[in-house]
Amino acid sequence: MRLDNVPVLADLRAALSYHSQRSRVLAANVANADTPGYVPRDMSQSDLGQVVDRSRNAARSADIRATHPLHMTDAGAPAGARTFETQRRPDSETTVDGNAVVLEEQMARVAETRMQYDAAISLYQKSLNLIRMAVKPPGR
Repeated sequence: MRLDNVPVLADLRAALSYHSQRSRVLAANVANADTPGYVPRDMSQSDLGQVVDRSRNAARSADIRATHPLHMTDAGAPAGARTFETQRRPDSETTVDGNAVVLEEQMARVAETRMQYDAAISLYQKSLNLIRMAVKPPGR
């Protein structure tokens, strides 16, 4: 069995991709905290659930095939990568110049995303270590 067919690893890769891309979106929000008229963006948590469900279904049925190169990944993205949809998500306050970024709220989201990413990478590493231990000959 190849490592990319292990369902838990596919789920964790999807979670890592989601959290990595969400970090970029939140960083853009923080960078535009002083831009007049800027409305912050965020990614829906349901996107992560959909990707995990898709990876589970693909692992269960090996007959699923992409009939078009854009079905599985976005153009220009590395194999297995997924670009998630962002949506406007104004914070609790809007300034006089129309900027809706509240740094405290954005930084709380950044911290939350970082903790979830760290948890996913830790689980991924522990899963790989378990697989390595399982395939190692006895006594080594």
